[in-house]
Amino acid sequence: MKFEHLLTHKIIISRMTSVSGYKVAMSTVTSAYVNLQPLTAQDASLGLGVYGKSYKIYCDTALAVKDGDKLKDENNNIYTVQKGGATTRSQGSIEYQELIITK
Repeated sequence: MKFEHLLTHKIIISRMTSVSGYKVAMSTVTSAYVNLQPLTAQDASLGLGVYGKSYKIYCDTALAVKDGDKLKDENNNIYTVQKGGATTRSQGSIEYQELIITK
């Protein structure tokens, strides 16, 4: 099974960029398909986030996601990538990126 078969949710990634001088605005970086899962109670007890408000996203490593990026899904829910929440992992020959996000 390929990793791409597990990617079921479409998201849009936005990042704060400078417009002119001191002004900043959100600009869309890219859109991609990801696997969105709620954070388990065990992960919440380890201090990774708040149970019920935090989620894990699994995506391709080619996606340029940084801490503080805003992710918007198909249902217009907006999530924020937590500081230190982006981790690259591998399972066998499959490499993927795990993101901890909050709603």
